[in-house]
Amino acid sequence: MRPDSLRVLLLSAACTLTACPAPTPSVPDAGTPDSGTPTEVTRSSRNNLRFKGPERLALDFATALSLPVEQVCNELGQYPCTTYVHTVALGGVEPYGLGFYEPLPFTGVTTPIAVDRVALAACGQRVTLDTTTPSTAVIFGGIGLDAQGRLANREGEPVKNAITALYQRALLRDPTEAEVGTLVQLATDIESTGSTAPGRDWMKAACFAVLSSAESVFF
Repeated sequence: MRPDSLRVLLLSAACTLTACPAPTPSVPDAGTPDSGTPTEVTRSSRNNLRFKGPERLALDFATALSLPVEQVCNELGQYPCTTYVHTVALGGVEPYGLGFYEPLPFTGVTTPIAVDRVALAACGQRVTLDTTTPSTAVIFGGIGLDAQGRLANREGEPVKNAITALYQRALLRDPTEAEVGTLVQLATDIESTGSTAPGRDWMKAACFAVLSSAESVFF
């Protein structure tokens, strides 16, 4: 008889002799509404937000923007931001170069700067790809620019579709009307700064605002 078959028989016999308890039926989570019942999801009572850390942050940004992980952020075009340059600041370890064998128990002063650096670099990559090859645009497709480089129609469907895509991809939910209005207003604010490419700058800023939000970098 094969060893694995013998193991199964012995376990079965042991359960029979010791009266192993039958598995208890699973209890539905209190925060999960029953199918077909329109109820609100219960808020978490544990208040246990956690920072995503370098690997998960880079992977989530890459997934949200349809980028290879290695293209999310690179210093000088060759040093990965999350696994080489800002690893410790983002909660990672660096045993060989710096002797950090365990992550720091808290985020540091430079952690928000590192997050912003990674988010801005990733958004820049996506905007460049979408505007260079509009036919394969992932987020900012169909957004027209006027002769001054401004959004041709900031209230149009392409702009609102881009905002919705950002929220769905990065936060896995639809934006609220207030959030859409805030990002639409952002276009006007950028134009008032005298930017030479306000449309592209809006795309980067809108993407950055969503990716660098607390909802995006914590779980």
